[in-house]
Amino acid sequence: MQSGNSAIGEADRFEVSDWKSRIIAGRATGAAVSAPAWLDASYATLREQVLDPAYPCFFGTMAERRGEMFYSFVNGRDLRDLPATMQTFAELASQPAYRRNNIAVFFEPDPQPLSHDAYRTLFWGILQRLHDIDPDPSADQQPDPMDEAWEFSYAGVQMFVVCACPSFRARHSRNLGPGMVLLFQPRSVFVDTITNKVIGREARNQVRKRLETWDDIPAHPDLGFYGDPGNLEWKQYFLDDANAPIEERCPFLKRRTQGGHSVHSVQVHRHAPAHGTRHEHERAFAQSDDARSTDN
Repeated sequence: MQSGNSAIGEADRFEVSDWKSRIIAGRATGAAVSAPAWLDASYATLREQVLDPAYPCFFGTMAERRGEMFYSFVNGRDLRDLPATMQTFAELASQPAYRRNNIAVFFEPDPQPLSHDAYRTLFWGILQRLHDIDPDPSADQQPDPMDEAWEFSYAGVQMFVVCACPSFRARHSRNLGPGMVLLFQPRSVFVDTITNKVIGREARNQVRKRLETWDDIPAHPDLGFYGDPGNLEWKQYFLDDANAPIEERCPFLKRRTQGGHSVHSVQVHRHAPAHGTRHEHERAFAQSDDARSTDN
């Protein structure tokens, strides 16, 4: 478990020119984080991709260039710090100064890349575990993922989630390096800060057009716009490497229970734990990880 002060108190230390100052690991940030050696190469690959002038998502390009990205990492399959990391990010994203920030969570590259289906199972298992212990009580009232109004949220922050992984061969825009990368984009990123209106459809259509030249395959037919009739957000989180429409139900479920008790009853503290301790929700997350293996 990373120790350190809450990122809220450390926010003035985030530097546009120093990406490592914007690393979050649990409740620690920047210099308080012991980043693994493999992270440098993974970050360098992502940065090279998104700063390419032809990269389809110019929203991502601007975020990287402006220092509006936070980063985190997962060693192997050790997910114990992830809930506190997402809690810290949610607290920051709720502040006006960071409402346009995304977070990229890098996973340690596997010795041999997994199959596409294995990455899919791993991805949905991670989102499920986060949802199961979401500290926000309103998570109980979230609509069903098959509802147009649903979007993943954690600690009260709605987020669009993109899974990038090395099993993508034709869809290069979803392959950002040697390991899996999860990109969490708060809904506020897509709202104009001046007009307070959702960023125009034309801008988003430009992204789709740029995909046609960046990828070796047309844009996936399930890509849509939040709130449009018939659009389902979950279908866009993890795409296949072909263009077959996704017909099955969402693998994401309402909160599960552990030991007959609702997981969401666990209380989460807002402040950093003492060194060597772990929040209740982190212990629940670790126990959930033991009970439901993600080895694929």
